[in-house]
Amino acid sequence: MRVDPFKLAHWLNARKLTPAHAAAAGDMDEQHWRDLLRPVGHDLDPAVVGRLAGVLRVDPAQITANAASAESVIVQTADELHETRRLVRRDGIDFYNYYTMASPDGLVAPVILDILCPAGRTPALNNGHLEPAITVNLGPGAIHGRWGVELDDLNWQVLAANGEDDRWITGDSYVEPSFCPHSYSLVDQTPARIVSYTGASNLAELIEELNGWSTDRFDALTEVCAAGAGPGTVLDALLQRRLHDRASAAALVGVTSGELDEALDAQDTTLLSRLGRALAFDYRLLLSPAHRWDASGKTRLDVSEARDTVRTVNGYRVASMAGAPHLPDLVGAFIDVGAHRGGGGRLRDCAETHYLVTDGEPTLCWYDDAGCHEVTLGADGSAWVPAYVEHAWQGAGSVLKLGSGRFVGYQAWLELTNTFDPAATLRRGHRDLFGWGYDD
Repeated sequence: MRVDPFKLAHWLNARKLTPAHAAAAGDMDEQHWRDLLRPVGHDLDPAVVGRLAGVLRVDPAQITANAASAESVIVQTADELHETRRLVRRDGIDFYNYYTMASPDGLVAPVILDILCPAGRTPALNNGHLEPAITVNLGPGAIHGRWGVELDDLNWQVLAANGEDDRWITGDSYVEPSFCPHSYSLVDQTPARIVSYTGASNLAELIEELNGWSTDRFDALTEVCAAGAGPGTVLDALLQRRLHDRASAAALVGVTSGELDEALDAQDTTLLSRLGRALAFDYRLLLSPAHRWDASGKTRLDVSEARDTVRTVNGYRVASMAGAPHLPDLVGAFIDVGAHRGGGGRLRDCAETHYLVTDGEPTLCWYDDAGCHEVTLGADGSAWVPAYVEHAWQGAGSVLKLGSGRFVGYQAWLELTNTFDPAATLRRGHRDLFGWGYDD
C-alpha cells in the first residue's frame, strides 16, 4: 500500500501530534515517521499502514494514495472501447451491451449501451441508483424510455434520434435524479445506442454516514426533510443549532418575527444576508432552489430544443444537452468541430471532462510542461481530460462533451467563495508537509 505523505502530514496536524508523539504512541521509530513525510509516496506492508492509521485514529484509506491520480489526458480508441463490451441479460433476454469510455482507474466513467430489448416488449425496470445521470440517444434509431410501473405519458416516452443534416446533435437527452427507476427498449427494428454519464452524488457522503445511524436519529432527520427541506426548514435547523428561535434571531437584526417570516417568503436577500452575518451562517442556504424537473424528477431536452441553443463559442459550433439546476455539476454539450473553421480554440475547464467522438476523425490536442500532444480519434474514440488542462479539437468531426463535479465542482466553489483568502489558502495547503508548529 502506498502512503501519501501529504495526507499523513494533514492527519498529524489534525490530531496535534508531532512525529515524536506518533512514534511513541505506536512504539515505532521516530526517524521512520519523518522519512514517511518526504514528498514522495512510500510502499509499505498493509500491516504497517494499519499501525500508522491506528496511531492517527483513521481508516488506512485516509492516508493512502488515491487510485485515480492521473495528471494528464487519457485516450481510448474505438477498438479499445469495443474490448470493454459486456452483455447484460434481464427479464430472460439479452437486454443491453455495455461499453466503458476512457477514464482513470478508480473514477466513474460514462458508458455506452446497445439497446437490445426489442420493440413491442415492455422493458423491465431497474431499481435506480444514488448517482444522477445524463442520458443521450446516439441513434440511429429511437428508443422508448420507461421510468415507472404505470406506462403513462410521464413514464413511457420516446427518446428520438436526429436524422436530419445536423446529426452532430445526436438525439434527445435527459437528466435523471437519484434512485429514479429507468429502462429502455427499441421503438422499431432500427438499432439504437445511448450514452449514460453517471455523475457523483453530493449526497453520497451523507448517505454513507446515515447507514450507521440509529433508527430514531434517522427518522428524526427524514421527518424534518419530509416537508421538502425548504428555506423555512433549513432556517429552523440553523437557529436551533445556535440556540436561537425566530423571535430571538429577528430581534438580533432589529425586526419582528413576522417581518423575518415575510423576508423568508419574499426571499429578501438583504435581510437574510444580515441575518447570516449576525448568526454566522451562509444565507444562501435560505434561498429557494430553481427546479425544472417533471413529476418523476426528469429534466428533458429534445433535439428541436437543443437546436434552439446552437451557438458558436471559441470557434466551435455547440448545442446544449439536458441540464438541471438542482444538479449543477452534471453538464453536457454537442460539439461540431468543423474543419472549414480550422477547428476550435483552446479550452480549459474547472472540472473533469469526458469526450466521445460520434463522427469524423477530429484531433485532440492538449498542452502541458512537455509541450503539445496530439491524437486523432475516430467514431467511438473517447478521452478524459482533467481539470485545468488546456486542450483543443482540430480537424473535422462531431464530439459529445460530458462533465461532472470532480474538482472543482459546485460544493467546492461554494466553499471557496466562503473562504478567507482562498488563493493563499490553496497555496498553503498544496502539498503541505509543514508540521503544526510544535515539532521542536
